[in-house]
Amino acid sequence: MGEEVGGEVEIKVGSLARRINIMIDSERTVREVAIMMDRMNVGCLLVTKEDKIIGIVTERDLVRRVLATGIDHTSIKVKEIMSYPVIAIEPDSSLIDAVKLMASHGFRRLPVIEKDGRLVGIVTINELAEALAETRELCRELLEMMMKATKPPESMYQ
Repeated sequence: MGEEVGGEVEIKVGSLARRINIMIDSERTVREVAIMMDRMNVGCLLVTKEDKIIGIVTERDLVRRVLATGIDHTSIKVKEIMSYPVIAIEPDSSLIDAVKLMASHGFRRLPVIEKDGRLVGIVTINELAEALAETRELCRELLEMMMKATKPPESMYQ
């Protein structure tokens, strides 16, 4: 699972990241983005130009920057509505670091990207919450086992 830090098992974000190619070229239309998100069952895509990640487009971007404004989704390019720069986390980062980063920016999804720019995958707030709950439960169970193991046996002498 991970290494132990401060009495808790530390989970690395890279182990939770859903490994899926969620990239789309910056010249694609917003309509193509929506179709791709639907087919892949994802809530965001990373926008690329010449194989370099330059932005991110989310369901929220589609609603606020396209639907709410009434612009033509069949001709507008994703590069015109994407958010940038991409805020991401490295795969060796802790679950707690990911939660803090997401909370500070109001994100529900976070790209996991290597230092060299390679995409590892994406992690969602739900996946982080589940992993945190599992970690807490594991720690509780381990503590109970330790307490039972160190409880002195009842004396044979009266």
